[in-house]
Amino acid sequence: MQTSLRPKHIWLDLGKGLLSPLASTKRTLKDLDGFFVDAQATENILKSGQDPIIYEVYESLQPQEDGHLNFGTTILHPGKIGKEFYMTKGHFHMKEASSEVYLGLRGEGLILLQSSTGNSECLRMSQGDLIYVPPRWGHRTVNVGAEELVFFFTYQADAGHDYESLKKEQGFSKLVIEEHGRVNVVDNPRFMTRI
Repeated sequence: MQTSLRPKHIWLDLGKGLLSPLASTKRTLKDLDGFFVDAQATENILKSGQDPIIYEVYESLQPQEDGHLNFGTTILHPGKIGKEFYMTKGHFHMKEASSEVYLGLRGEGLILLQSSTGNSECLRMSQGDLIYVPPRWGHRTVNVGAEELVFFFTYQADAGHDYESLKKEQGFSKLVIEEHGRVNVVDNPRFMTRI
């Protein structure tokens, strides 16, 4: 199947992590309600009338069909909900045989990876770090620094995003928290493995 899509030029501001032209999405705490383990901390912030932006996605969307690539940047703001660092929702791909590549542009973070069979990994991501996410691995990015974590990503345009599996499992098997001034990766007490 051929599309009428022609070659195009996209400009990436490496300093700010912005694409032009682009489609943008902002995820606030309300969008991530239920994703952070400390539900009381989330509720207190939202009840106070605050709804901080957790992360922003700037994406060049291609036709959602075989052969095309989507790509873009994510700006993950610094902060914590309770002890847990700001993070992306995280996802598996609907088309399970899809992979993804991340390139750190600025800031300091970790990427949590979890296979569909329950294995987990945690990799460092900062400027110049290139992360390959193989097929059938869910992935979530966490900002553990004091500045924005900015990264470039690319994935198959027809891959789709599966957020529901992670909601059913109560997130990833690991959490990234701050304890006694240190970054720690700990077991998620709410995690339920796939049946």
